[in-house]
Amino acid sequence: MEGFRAVILAAGKGTRLKSELPKVLHPLFGKPLLLRVLDTLNCLNVEEACVIVGHGREQVAEALNADEAACAVRAVVQEPQLGTGHALLQVRQKLTDWAGYAGNVLILSGDVPLLEAATLQGLLDTHAAQGNDLTLLAATMPNPFGYGRVITEGDSVRRIVEQKDATEAEKLVQLINTGIYCLNWAKISPLLDRLSNNNAQGEFYLTDVILLAVQAGFRVGAARLDDPDEVLGVNSRADLAQCHEVLNRRTLNRLMAEGVTIVHPASTLIAPEVSIGADSTVLPGCYLQGKISIGKRCVIGPHTTMSGVVAIEDEVKVVHSMVRDARIGSFTNIGPFAQLRDGVEISHHVNIGNFVEVKKTRIDHHTNAAHLAYLGDATLGAEVNIGAGTITANYDPIRDIKEQTVIEDGAKVGSNSVLIAPVTVGQNASVAAGSVITKNVQAWDLAIARGRQVEISGWVKRVKGISAEEATSKP
Repeated sequence: MEGFRAVILAAGKGTRLKSELPKVLHPLFGKPLLLRVLDTLNCLNVEEACVIVGHGREQVAEALNADEAACAVRAVVQEPQLGTGHALLQVRQKLTDWAGYAGNVLILSGDVPLLEAATLQGLLDTHAAQGNDLTLLAATMPNPFGYGRVITEGDSVRRIVEQKDATEAEKLVQLINTGIYCLNWAKISPLLDRLSNNNAQGEFYLTDVILLAVQAGFRVGAARLDDPDEVLGVNSRADLAQCHEVLNRRTLNRLMAEGVTIVHPASTLIAPEVSIGADSTVLPGCYLQGKISIGKRCVIGPHTTMSGVVAIEDEVKVVHSMVRDARIGSFTNIGPFAQLRDGVEISHHVNIGNFVEVKKTRIDHHTNAAHLAYLGDATLGAEVNIGAGTITANYDPIRDIKEQTVIEDGAKVGSNSVLIAPVTVGQNASVAAGSVITKNVQAWDLAIARGRQVEISGWVKRVKGISAEEATSKP
């Protein structure tokens, strides 16, 4: 099918979620439900998407503006919210360029985030191949209780029967309506004017258009969906958890098919945006969410969290650690219990050991920070060694600014040292353990900034009032 337009229904409040956040903005692996729907739509040849907004419209519009969508997206306000049919009517009434549109329109729900592009393409293809004026996406469910049944005659749809209105024979029908449609806008949209709200909820339902279309002599068909999990909707926290489970399983299966070892899938959560190279291993307890790229033959975990934008090259190990917005070069070891965040850049053959935090810092190759260190707002050269307990004191609390620390190639910083920024430790210089460095250290120099050791003979005995004889007898 050539280009088409789409309408996404996203005006609902989501009362059962018991949240101040609009339903379609609840995150699924870090990305709002509505934006996951748009991601799928952007895989197709869509000309424009119209999002129906209502509850929390300002927040929804802000999310849409921040999204890097491939297609043009416009928001249309539905106020008050009087049902799905009323929502679609707003498009025709408020967008003049849609009034005379003669192409096809795909109708989606902003709280149904698991639909795959291939499924929607199949719906579009069926619509075109059968010459339908309206095509609905239908799924077979072994237990269809509560869903509207699709009553067919050959390959044509005759009507949708809701559970409460179904006869005993109709209740046995397992083909259900998913609420996803493709329709000929020029033919079907005028039927919206004939919708009635003569029901218990006082709302105008889009499903009623199907019967109106049949009565008008239009051709109505159905495309079949193989996996009903794709049309899981989010109306509660339990629904959201189920969507996480389905999307996670889908992602893990893809990664394992691509040559990644997932040791314990039940305890591993990976967002669909994550890519991992062949022969890498993800150990139990890992949670990877964001635009994350991991190379070949890496070992991630156990119990490692990654988020944001992360790029990891080949042969890297990240153990019991947290990584957010970082680049890590090949043959590097991270952890256990390390934290990398906020724009860290680490070259190859680097060792960031246990209880080391690195923030907004660039570290060149073959550098070690093996124990108990904080490296913030710093640049470390190649073959630098950071002793245990060393910190870069980057924050000036009086002026409320962060300053830079530079440690050049080959420099060695002894244990329990404090480098007070702004400061530079020159190439191949050495900082003695326990030093507080406030001035630049020149290349090849030794800097010692600590009090000279002094021993006061017998001080402990005098303080405790112990005689020389008693001191000799005590162990």
